[in-house]
Amino acid sequence: MMSDYVWELLAPATEAFEDVGRAEVEQGLDEGTFTLFEGLESAAVTCAFGDSLRIGLAGGNLTELKQIEKEICDFAKARNFRFVEIIGRPGWERELPDYKRTAVLLRKELGYGLH
Repeated sequence: MMSDYVWELLAPATEAFEDVGRAEVEQGLDEGTFTLFEGLESAAVTCAFGDSLRIGLAGGNLTELKQIEKEICDFAKARNFRFVEIIGRPGWERELPDYKRTAVLLRKELGYGLH
């Protein structure tokens, strides 16, 4: 079960996803399809997607989230994932005012060197 505090950190990141709520996140954690990474002021949720470990939700302190990202990369390497991907909320798109972008996908290839 996820604490209320952790959900408060993650909830804003669910705005880009229509069908993702606390119940779905908790179910994924209970079933082992999602993994939760926590800091004192931050949290992130990952899931496997092919040869990638995808960070689907994250929230909290940016400095701490950068440390959590390193932990996620180590976790992914230990499980032989090739990539870590981040799905994030985009900023407002000035160039395309008639379009609404709902997510951004960033991909990092995992090598054998440092992060």
